[in-house]
Amino acid sequence: MIKAFLTNIILLASLVTWAQYSFTGVIAEYPNRELNICEQFGEESKLISTIRTGTNGNFHFQFTTEEKGLYRIYLENQTYFDIIYNSEDIHIRTKPENPQYNLEVLKSDENIQLYSYLIENYIYDYKIDVLTQLLEIYPVGKFYDKIEKELKQEKELKNKNIEKVIKTNPKSFAGRYLSLFKEITAPRKLNDYEKIEYFKKNYFDFYSIDDSDLLNSNAYTQLVINYFKLYKSNNQDVYYNAAKVILDKIFFGEPVIFNYVFEYILSGLESLSLNETAYKLSIEYGDLCSDGTDNLKLRIHNNTKLAIGGTAPDILSKTQKGDDYTLSEMKTDYTLLVFWSTNCPHCQVVLPRLAAAQSVFNEANMDIVAISLDSNKDELDDYLKENRLPWKVICQCEGWDGSIVVDYAIFASPWMIIIDNKMNIVAKPYNEEKLYDFLEEIITNK
Repeated sequence: MIKAFLTNIILLASLVTWAQYSFTGVIAEYPNRELNICEQFGEESKLISTIRTGTNGNFHFQFTTEEKGLYRIYLENQTYFDIIYNSEDIHIRTKPENPQYNLEVLKSDENIQLYSYLIENYIYDYKIDVLTQLLEIYPVGKFYDKIEKELKQEKELKNKNIEKVIKTNPKSFAGRYLSLFKEITAPRKLNDYEKIEYFKKNYFDFYSIDDSDLLNSNAYTQLVINYFKLYKSNNQDVYYNAAKVILDKIFFGEPVIFNYVFEYILSGLESLSLNETAYKLSIEYGDLCSDGTDNLKLRIHNNTKLAIGGTAPDILSKTQKGDDYTLSEMKTDYTLLVFWSTNCPHCQVVLPRLAAAQSVFNEANMDIVAISLDSNKDELDDYLKENRLPWKVICQCEGWDGSIVVDYAIFASPWMIIIDNKMNIVAKPYNEEKLYDFLEEIITNK
C-alpha cells in the first residue's frame, strides 16, 4: 500500500515536471504559411521553432520550456505580434495586417492583461509622438503651451491606463513588465532644459532594473535606450557619464542583470563607433564581471587589449592554398582582417559585396585577409569552390577556439579590424558603412 502510494506520488511529480502548455490560434486569411516563434532576450529575437498554419490559418505549438517571458511571433512579411508565456495555455485570433493591433486573446490571463494595455496604447503613443515632435519645432508661445499641456494630459491618460491594467495582477509577468512602460512626467513650471535635467536625475527612481525575469523581454533595453536619448552631444564623455549612471545604479543588484545591461551598453557604443567610451567603461567595470558570459568577457578584452591605437597580435599561419602568411610582413599600407564563417548568413551577404568593391581597397592600398571560424575544412573548401574570394583565406579549423580567434578576442561574426603596416590597430568598423567611411578618409587624404 505504501509502495503504491509512493509510486503515485512520483508519477504525479513527473507529470507536473513534464507539464506542457499549448499556444494555439487562428490568423485569418493566412493559410499554409510559416510562423517563426522567437524567444525575446532584450532586443534579440532567438528563433526556437518554425511552424506552419493550416488551411484556415489555424496553428498549434507546444511549449517545451519553463522559460517564462516575452515571445515574438514573426509572419512571413516580417510583421509580428508578441505574447507572454508563463506556464499557461494561450489561444489567440488575429489578422496578417498589423497582427499585434488586431490581436484578440481568447485564453491566457497574462496576455489578456498585456493586450488590455497594448491595444489602447497604440493611440496614446501615436499622439505622444506627434505632440513631442511638434514641441521640438514649434516656437515658444501660447500654442506651444497648449501643445505642452495636451502632451502632459496624454501621458497621464497613458499612465492611468497602464496602472488600471497592472492592478488586475501586479505580480504577474505582464504586470511587472508593463510597470516599466509608464511615462515619466516633469513639473510644468520647468523649462525644456530643466525638464531634461529632471528626467536624468529621477529616471532610475521612477524605473527599476531589478527583476531578472524581465531580461526575457525588451523592457530593460528600452529603458537604457530611452535614458541615452536624454543626452544629445558629440562629446564621448557625456555618454560615458550616462552609462556610469546606469551601471552604478544597478551595480549592487542582480549580477546577471548588471552583466546583461553592461554588455548591451558596450554593444551600442561600439555600433556608434564610440570606441573610446567603450574602452573606458571596459577598463572601469571589466574586472567586476568575473561571472559574466564568455561573450561579455571577450568584448571587454577586445575593448581593452585590442583597443584602437594598440598593437595587433601578429598572425603566422598558412592560407587555404598552403602558402605561409605573416601579418607583420604586409606589403600594403593596411590590412583588413575579416573574421567570418560559412554558416554565418550575414557573412555570406557581406563578403561578396567586399569582393565586388576590390578596386576601392586597391586604391586605399589595403589588403584583405579572410579568417574563417569554421571547424570543418571540407565544408570550407566546398564553399570556396563555389564562392571564390579574391583574397588570402586562413582557417585553423578550430572554430572559436583557434589561437588567432582567441588572440583577437572575437565574439561575433562578421568582425572587421584594420591594421596598418606598423601593426597598429587603426579601426574596428562595426559594419560596411563604417568600413567605407574609413576607406574614403584614407583615399581622400592620400
